[in-house]
Order: sequence, then structure tokens, then C-alpha cells
Amino acid sequence: MIILVCVFLLSYLFLQFPQVNKKYRQFIIASISMLGIALCMLFPYYDLDGAIYDLRIIPFLLGALYGGRKVAASLFIGLLLVRFYIEFDPGFFVSAVHAFLLLLFTYHFSSLFLKSKLSRQLLITLSLVFVMAFLNYSIFFIFYFERLNYSLITSALNHFTILSLTLILVLYIIEYIKRDLKFKEELNGAEKLRVVSQLAASVSHEVRNPLTVTKGFLQLLRNENIEYEKQKEYLALSLQELDRAEQTITNYLNFAKPSEKYNVEKLCLKKEIEYLVEVITPYALMQGVEIVISTLKDGRFVFGDKHRLRQCLISIAKNGIEAMPNGGELTICTRKGIEENVISIKDNGVGMSQEDLERLGTPLKTKEVGTGIGTMVAYSIIKEMGGKVKVESKRGIGTEFSLVFPNEK
Repeated sequence: MIILVCVFLLSYLFLQFPQVNKKYRQFIIASISMLGIALCMLFPYYDLDGAIYDLRIIPFLLGALYGGRKVAASLFIGLLLVRFYIEFDPGFFVSAVHAFLLLLFTYHFSSLFLKSKLSRQLLITLSLVFVMAFLNYSIFFIFYFERLNYSLITSALNHFTILSLTLILVLYIIEYIKRDLKFKEELNGAEKLRVVSQLAASVSHEVRNPLTVTKGFLQLLRNENIEYEKQKEYLALSLQELDRAEQTITNYLNFAKPSEKYNVEKLCLKKEIEYLVEVITPYALMQGVEIVISTLKDGRFVFGDKHRLRQCLISIAKNGIEAMPNGGELTICTRKGIEENVISIKDNGVGMSQEDLERLGTPLKTKEVGTGIGTMVAYSIIKEMGGKVKVESKRGIGTEFSLVFPNEK
């Protein structure tokens, strides 16, 4: 039980913190392996003849083989200290010789062990256990030959059997966890490739359209008989389409690699909402949408980059306006909780299905216009600021985006 708890504790730590560097990984392996060794030695098994058995060799072996030579050396010193603490008697020197031999074996086989498959790892560890058990029992029987009897030999064989079976079980569990972790990493890699392919398809489609339109207008401009006013119109439309293509690429780059220039400052939500309304009102009027401001008060602040927050708010507000092709109301308000500030942007447009809600923040489009990258950028900006996005939507009723930020005074 002690050994299994240590194994699962290690696996939990490495699953929770997969980016831990080698130096700290060795420290964690050494610490938990030493814990297993100490507990095994402090709570051993006593047979009827008074012989003492424990499974200290297993956490020592696994910690040294998986952690490397530095871990093996630290476990050797730790084992001697624990044995000295328990009792300094002639048996201490037997334990010291036993641990030193174990150190030599693991020091030699650790690099080979990590490169081997499970079957070979089992062979290496079982061989080490057999050699160490043989040496241990030989020393014991030499010193206590007069006490040698059938019961003692049976206890030794039982101990060796339990030692071997436990080692096989634990080693299989460790390798299974490692294989599962590797499979998870490969799955994440495949998911990233899928996202990249979706982004590439979406961006290429959105860029190709304005380029095709621009190409058509440029071909028309080759006609020498075309009127001057038409030339100006075609040039204006071409520039407009190129601007659209540039914006699509900019959104993609902002999502793929956010700007390193991130100027954190204290932002007043009221001022940022006022700026949003000023910028988005002309576009809203063109779409027949009325902007309604509610509960906009002073004293509500967040920390973040001003320009990136504005980009996020404009993107979400623009999506809300485009969700109301026949006009409607876009309601913007702020709310203050005990530990959070909330910006709410609500429309009464077409709304989204549950499937659309699940796709928000991914490269998959949830509307007919645009690539969906703007929403992804908005999600990443909010996350960088330590906030989160909550969305409620119903078909035919509308959608509400709630941007939740930590409460900063």
C-alpha cells in the first residue's frame, strides 16, 4: 500500500505539472521514493521467529532507475540515515553493505533501464532483486546459521515471492501510466494539428475571396476606355477587399502568436465601455441596431492591456450587431460582485444552438460572416487578463456574453 500510494502520488504530480524541468523532477522522485523507503523500514513485517522483512528495495530500485544516478546516491544516504535512526547495531552495517551494492547496481543499469522496453525492464529489475535477495539471505543465514529451520526458509521464500510480485505489479502500473501520458500528449498533438488545419482552411477561404474580387477589379482597370469615376470606384473596392484580407490575417496572427508587447495598467471599465460605444455606434446605425447602456458606474477597475481589451470588446460587440440582421438592441452594462467585475454585452438576435455554444472559442464558425478567429482572439485576451467568458444563448431570443474579471480596487 505504501509503495502504491507513492507511485500514484508521483503520477498525479507529473500529470498536474507536465512541464516540470528535469532538475525538479529528480527532486520529486527522490523525495517520494525516500518517503516510501522510510515508511517501509519504519513499518516492517515480523515473522514468528522474530525475523524482520520489508520492501525498501522496491522504492529504492524504482526511484534510482527512473530518477538516475543523482537520485540513487541521495536514496543511499537517506536509507542509511533512516536505518541509523531506527537502531545503530551490527545490522546497520549489513544494511549499509546491502544498500551500497544496490547503489552500484542501479548506478550501472539506470541509463540502460530507461532506454529499454517493459519486458527488458522487468528482466533487469527482477535480476537485481534476485541478486540482492540472494546476497541478503546468504549474509543472514551465515550470521544466524544456528537458527536456520524450515519456517525461516519458508518466510524467506515468501518474502522473495512478495518482493518479486510487488515489483512486477508496480513496474507495470508505472509503465501503464507513462504510456497513457504519452498517448495523451500524442492526442493533444493531433488535436493541435486538427485545429491548425481548420484555421488554415478558414483563413485561406476568407483571404481567397477578397483577393479574387481584387483581381477582377484590376483586370477591369486594364481596359483603357473605362471611365475615371469607375476607376476610382474599382480602386476603392479593391483597397477595401485587401483591407479585409489583411484584417483576417492579423486576427489569425493575434490568435496564433499574441503580441509580446503587453502593457498592463489599471483600466476603468466605464471609460472602456464609453470608448466601445463611440467606436461601434456608426456600424450599429448602419445595421439598424440601437445601443443601450445600463448600470455604468465609476469605481470598477481591471488590470490589463488597454488596446487588447478594446479589441476584445469591439469583436464581441460587432458579433452581437451582426447577429441582428433585421435590427434590434445591443445592451451593454457592468455588474460588480464580491470578488469580480462583469461586463455584459447582450443582443436580441438570432441566437445560437447548444452545438454553436460548444464551438465558441474554436476555429469552427458559428455564423455565416467571418472566420471565427475574432472570437478566439477575444477568448485568449480575457484568459490573459485572468478572466473568463460566460455565454448564454437561445435560438430566436438572443445571446449574452459575460466577461468576468477579478475584482481589482
